[in-house]
Amino acid sequence: MSDESLRLLVIGAGVNGSVCAAELRRAGFNVTVLARPARYKELIERGIEIENPLNGERTVTRLPIIDHLDRTDIYDYIFVVVRKNQVGELLPTLAQNASPSVVFMVNTALGPEEWIAKLGADRVLLGFDFAGGRREGSLVRAMRVKGASAPFGEVNGAVTPRLTRLIGILNRAGLKSRFEPHMPDWLANHAAMIAPFAVLVIKHGCDTHALARSKSDLSLLVDAMHETLKVLRATGRRIVPGSLVMFVRLPRFVLVGLFRAFLNTKFAEIGGGWHCSQAPDEMNQLASELKELVERSGVPAPALRKILADF
Repeated sequence: MSDESLRLLVIGAGVNGSVCAAELRRAGFNVTVLARPARYKELIERGIEIENPLNGERTVTRLPIIDHLDRTDIYDYIFVVVRKNQVGELLPTLAQNASPSVVFMVNTALGPEEWIAKLGADRVLLGFDFAGGRREGSLVRAMRVKGASAPFGEVNGAVTPRLTRLIGILNRAGLKSRFEPHMPDWLANHAAMIAPFAVLVIKHGCDTHALARSKSDLSLLVDAMHETLKVLRATGRRIVPGSLVMFVRLPRFVLVGLFRAFLNTKFAEIGGGWHCSQAPDEMNQLASELKELVERSGVPAPALRKILADF
């Protein structure tokens, strides 16, 4: 199959769905976006408008937009780029559609089992996002981390032709991607580690600089990260990427200093604070999922329990 004959669908036109669709379109791929009614109207009228918040550079990309997915409308790859709490309402539509490969680029601490149960493991691929930012009206203000690559993989870790092709498509579009053999574990690790961070960022009004000034909450966050790794191991998850073991090996005062430095960066402000301000519902979802994992694990986790007390 040639790239020209490929049909791609991106479900979701928030920050990452917009970035993904725009880059694929600009690389010459046949890509369509499925958007909710209000966003659908914006995209029809104005196209996908993206601004880099670091340098003010703007692009406008026009491409086909739809507001529903027909049972017989078949795509080679469907990218699901929505919040975790929005996936459930999409599953019946995706289950009825016969497109062979559905790529879930979704935060989840509990894993992809629900998606597999609805669609079958042979249709599910897993991946992650490329950008951080927020929408301001119709404008997407998004930043990508130079040199960073997003992981993608099969549920069972196999290197399949469709996965290899997918990663090739994304890389040709400038969306740097790599193979990850333990994708369910990678997603669970990321979501579980993000949840306590997000709860504390929201506590401080989505101001990462304010959290950086709170010595007590930074210490609580470091303790929670230690406990999260114990919870993940106790619930059968592999710790990936391996760099996460730094939360076990480094002294607490070093980690507090690293977090303080990170929270004062533009990356933390845009990728963390901005996202939490726009998606508190997703952050609440991840916090609830992590709390469920804590209960399953039997790990005492006092810092986590304190942070997650309201979920």
